Amino acid sequence: MRILKTLSVTLFIIILFTASILCLNLINFIKTDTKIIVSHTHTRVGLPTVIEVPNFNKYDRVYLILNANTPITNIVIKPKDALVPLPLDVEGTEADIAYPILMSKNFFFVANTTSSAQLILYMQPEIPYAVKDFEGKTISEVFGYIENDKEYIGIDVKAVEFSQNGFTQTLLIYPLNEIIQSDFQVEGELKLLEGKIAYVNFILMTDSDLYGFNVAPFTLKSNTSIKFDINAGTRELFNRTGAFLGQRVLFIALSVGLHNKQFSTNETAHARVAIGDIMITNHGKKITIKSHAYYEYDLPYRLYIFHKFQPTLEHILLVLALTLEVFACSYVAVKLWRSEGG
Repeated sequence: MRILKTLSVTLFIIILFTASILCLNLINFIKTDTKIIVSHTHTRVGLPTVIEVPNFNKYDRVYLILNANTPITNIVIKPKDALVPLPLDVEGTEADIAYPILMSKNFFFVANTTSSAQLILYMQPEIPYAVKDFEGKTISEVFGYIENDKEYIGIDVKAVEFSQNGFTQTLLIYPLNEIIQSDFQVEGELKLLEGKIAYVNFILMTDSDLYGFNVAPFTLKSNTSIKFDINAGTRELFNRTGAFLGQRVLFIALSVGLHNKQFSTNETAHARVAIGDIMITNHGKKITIKSHAYYEYDLPYRLYIFHKFQPTLEHILLVLALTLEVFACSYVAVKLWRSEGG
């Protein structure tokens, strides 16, 4: 009887000890399951920009965040099979168009090996605007453009896939975060360099609504400039006037639209548009969005490595030991109970 009691207590202590080691292993993984790297690197357009991804295991997730006003042409992974891009669309939709993700560019990868890797980025010029697709799918390229000693930001929009209504819509978005007052005014200029547009609209984005104003119609011919002036009394696309007064506008945007019926089957569906400085007046304050493209700049980035839990040999041995100890303790407990009952 005494031997059984001593054995049961000993086994119970061993179970607690084994379980504690296992729990500490799991807690240690939870505390270290994400590696966060916040850094920056120098970028020169035309040369590759390299971001190091250190020490990941197979099936880990890698998440890269860039500022959306630094457009990217392509990412090459070295070694090629180290990371696999995940086809996740997090670029913003009609439902979440006003959320902060608009000002970031997000890339997801899953580790295909246990290794380290390089993300080799081919960047476009840095501009004041984030470039996002809102309808359809396009390929956009931004560039600097000078005419008569005046700077413009150029964007070349090529349609990849039209939406069901036949349009693509590409937004150039700028964060404003202003409560709109009665003296609100926006002045700007743009030029259609090449191709055909369905429209260019100026858009105000609040946290609950969009207000659009047509600033360039589909009749605009190539190599033609147009100036626009929008104020609190300007009628917008849904025939509202001044409905945005008193509201906080989070973002403004220029929206470049293409329509499939404007292009023949053997014609590239695209438009090259140049945007000049935009001057905004609100509550006596003047804001100027300078149309300057930087071909050399500092590129900040955030890199997250989410480690996927994978049992080690130590975990397997601990679980096996814990299982055997529980069975042994149960067996001794049953023997002890029968002895006491007898």
